[in-house]
Parts: sequence; structure tokens; C-alpha cells
Amino acid sequence: MMKLRQLFALLMLGLASFASANVSMEMFQMNRQVGGLINATSVEAFQQSATDFVKAANEAREKMPRSLIDEPERFEGYQKAMDEVIDIVMTAYELAGQGKLDEAKALASKLNQLKKQYHTEYK
Repeated sequence: MMKLRQLFALLMLGLASFASANVSMEMFQMNRQVGGLINATSVEAFQQSATDFVKAANEAREKMPRSLIDEPERFEGYQKAMDEVIDIVMTAYELAGQGKLDEAKALASKLNQLKKQYHTEYK
């Protein structure tokens, strides 16, 4: 019975590590898409990068970063931060769709500042 408990504990620890490790992949994808947003030369390119960014951000939103494993009560704050980032990209997506590509790109450039702010809190 003790071996079964130890095995279960190891399995749970492994799953938690696996889930948190995957956040870094989504963050990498988000970072790559920020470059696509800022450097887009067409509405279509901007909107594709925005779509890809939001997909990765939504996936990251559901996973707990490694830094929060010992502080799960902070996970809700992390999710709210991700919501803020997603909202900015969705607003920029709409601006681009209205033909306001330069405004959309200016709004998307704020993501770098938010990245610094939230990485300080949650990384």
C-alpha cells in the first residue's frame, strides 16, 4: 500500500511538472507572434499573428506556471493577466480589421511592456 501511495505521489508530481513545463512553449509561441504583430505589413498578416497569439495565450492561461506551483492561490492573478493580454490583442485584431493597421501595431507594441511587468510577477 505504501508503494502505491509513493507511485501515486510521483505520478502527480510528474504531471504537475509536465503541465507547468508546457507553459514555456506557449510563452515562446506568444513571443514569436508579438514580432509578427509589430512587423506585419498587411492586415491579413497581422490578423494571422493575432489569431496564433490568442490561441497560444488561451492554452497558457489554463496551465499553471512552474513559479506558481508552491503558490496556487496566485494562479487566478496569472489568469487575469493573461486575460488582459488577450483583450489587447483582440482589440488590435479589430482595429486591423477596420483598416487601422498602424493603430493596431501601436497597441500590440504594448505587449512588450506587459510581458516585462507580468514576467516579474509570475515567472
